[in-house]
Formats: sequence, structure tokens, C-alpha cells
Amino acid sequence: MSTGPRRGAATPPAGRPWRDRVSDPDEPLFTMAVAIDLLGTTPHALRRLESAIDFAGERPSGNQRRYSVRDLEVLSALCELYDRGLSPQTAATVHRELGVARATRDRARRPGASAS
Repeated sequence: MSTGPRRGAATPPAGRPWRDRVSDPDEPLFTMAVAIDLLGTTPHALRRLESAIDFAGERPSGNQRRYSVRDLEVLSALCELYDRGLSPQTAATVHRELGVARATRDRARRPGASAS
């Protein structure tokens, strides 16, 4: 039994084992079609939301956009705001402001942190 790569198999980026890549929330694994299915949105809506946040997306192979779990988390939050009737630009602004407020609140909660 061979222990090397299978014939015709793509070499993983930087030699990372597939288990490490799958468990990495920043690894761009999902194509646009899969992202659309997981988010329950349309290609048009997804492109508009990406445009609003200046999301370029990874294109590791075949020039197809790829999304990581973290990308999907952000896009999911934007989809929820968009589905509530906000424009993509407004959804992006609200999401950004909530993120800043959350980060500020989390810093203030840390022991020894000063609320400034």
C-alpha cells in the first residue's frame, strides 16, 4: 500500500494535512454554490453583500471563489440583516458597528482593563 500522494491528487497548500485544513476556520473550502446553499441566499444577493464589505474571497484553484467558515459567519450575519430589509451597504455598516461595539465591550470586561 502506497503512503505517498495518490496519482492525480492535488498537493495540499504548504503541505498541510487535510484534517488540519478542514478544522481551520480560516481555510477557504467552500465554493460559491455551497455558500449559497448553506446561507439560503441567491448568487445576486451574495455578490451584493460581498461588494458592500469589499470581500474579495480566496480563489485558490480554478479561479473559483472560496469561503472559509469565518467568511460564512460574517456573510450569514449580513444575510440576516439583508433579509430584514436593510440594503447591503446598511447591513455592512450595522455589522461593522456591532463588531466594534462588541470588541470594545469585551475589552472592558477583561480583568484589569480600564474603561476608557
